[in-house]
Amino acid sequence: MEYSRIWQSDTVKGIELLRASFQQFEFSKHWHDELAIGVIEHGAEGLHYRGNNIIIPENQIVAINPSEVHTGFAGCDSGWSYRMFYFDPQMIRAHFELEEQHVPPLINAPIIDDPSLFQLLQQLHMALEQPSFDITKESLLTVAFEGLFGRHGSKKTNNKIYKEQKNNALVRDYLLQHWQDNVSLEALEALTGLSKYKLIRSFNAQYGVTPHQFLLLIKINQAKRLLQSGQNCADTALSCGFFDQSHLTRNFKRAFGIAPKRYSACSAP
Repeated sequence: MEYSRIWQSDTVKGIELLRASFQQFEFSKHWHDELAIGVIEHGAEGLHYRGNNIIIPENQIVAINPSEVHTGFAGCDSGWSYRMFYFDPQMIRAHFELEEQHVPPLINAPIIDDPSLFQLLQQLHMALEQPSFDITKESLLTVAFEGLFGRHGSKKTNNKIYKEQKNNALVRDYLLQHWQDNVSLEALEALTGLSKYKLIRSFNAQYGVTPHQFLLLIKINQAKRLLQSGQNCADTALSCGFFDQSHLTRNFKRAFGIAPKRYSACSAP
């Protein structure tokens, strides 16, 4: 049976949690504003990530950095059951600043084989789902973060940016700023000086989606934020430029595995 439940921690701010089991469902291309970390409890999950199909088996950890486009699908016939954390990068930075450490909220690889960390993350997720003492939740989070970032964190020291990457970043930033407008390829051509064909090919190679797909993902993520704030589905669809509520519902569920109406109910204070 396919199942999904999503909620936010009422103890530790900046953490959204998902517990789900899927067999037939496939996530369309999407990204998260947060750092996505999960434990695969049964079966195997498949991802299309950074241009490759990856299988994350049972008892392994999946890690997807913020704003990185990916899909999700069953990595075996029986599907997969998992627990996911979506950590707000600002919460992570604030956590380590209290420890006088400067740790970028980035992880080296999408698959982590670390049995002790797996167990810690699983315990933390269960503690945030079930009645537990605050000190238990906070202690598990601290130890889990130390293991996650201490052993698997990335500082991304390569800062060399090529002209093509700069153009792609210009397009990305433009779309983020003008997502409510009727953006045309001509405007992006004028912005970068690239032809439509080269612009689309280059952007897709770097981000895993074309500019128009990226724009749709911006709208979906903005819808998620509005639903979190308590706005109803109909107004959210209108605010984000979807044709109607069903257009929002179809795209939102494909991206996040839950219908916006259910997500709104789960996110309610």
